[in-house]
Amino acid sequence: MANFDDDTPRRRKALGKGLGALIPKDDGDGERKRQYLQLPIDRVQVAHRQPRSEFDEVRLTELAASIEESGLIQPIVVRERQGRFEVIAGERRLRACRIAGLNEVPAVIKDVTDTEAYTLALIENIQREDLNPVEEALAYQKLLGDTGASQTALADQLGKSRSTIANSVRLLELPDDVLDLLVTGELTSGHARALVPLGDGEARRLAKKIVSQSWSVRKTEEEVRKLKEGKPKKKAPRYRNDALVRDVTERLQHSLGTKVKLKDRDGKGKIEIYYEDVDILQSVLDRILEK
Repeated sequence: MANFDDDTPRRRKALGKGLGALIPKDDGDGERKRQYLQLPIDRVQVAHRQPRSEFDEVRLTELAASIEESGLIQPIVVRERQGRFEVIAGERRLRACRIAGLNEVPAVIKDVTDTEAYTLALIENIQREDLNPVEEALAYQKLLGDTGASQTALADQLGKSRSTIANSVRLLELPDDVLDLLVTGELTSGHARALVPLGDGEARRLAKKIVSQSWSVRKTEEEVRKLKEGKPKKKAPRYRNDALVRDVTERLQHSLGTKVKLKDRDGKGKIEIYYEDVDILQSVLDRILEK
């Protein structure tokens, strides 16, 4: 696993290396080394938190039928947890094996941390394109939070661009009912990205139109642009700048020994006090509090 805190220049890693670290490679004779075990399927459990939560039942049943006929060709990847085994990669295969009625499942055992296990699961699902856009965004958000990594560092680790990570995580700013449309595939990631700058109400309204009227991404972007351009810009408040305001400002600056701005409109306003370092701040506090 890459060290997110390493400040040395990084080369982007291909996703294939993520799975290459999990699955045994062929030896010189082209035969797969038996670096895996046959584990009792009732001792293998799904991890409490996995990037993927949605499974296509039809495809799962088809995979189960294939496994029942030909067996599971590619082992799952697990780690040992208190006498049992927790899936790192291959939850879909495990589910299909259970449907097929297998008593044992071939597995590679890895010794990894929680964060490493989650990262490897994310890499596998990204490479197989098994995650929906919301699952992928939540996975990125979790990794950023758990590791404290920057988006750039995480992008290097996963073989993605920083903008891909950023755009994905921004989708989570959309209201839940719009995200539900993204999960079901009624909205694409392109549609959803276009809706992000809008408020929740406008995003919901446009999302319904996208689905009901089969808008293209380009049409969605045009409608969002019209909405943004059509909003009247808020006028900056007009504050007084007469002799009285200037006189009070000068007196405050002289008294506090630093720059001051007085903003008054109709007898209401605010005073802004500026400081360039903690010494000036302390001096200002001393002068205010001693009064």
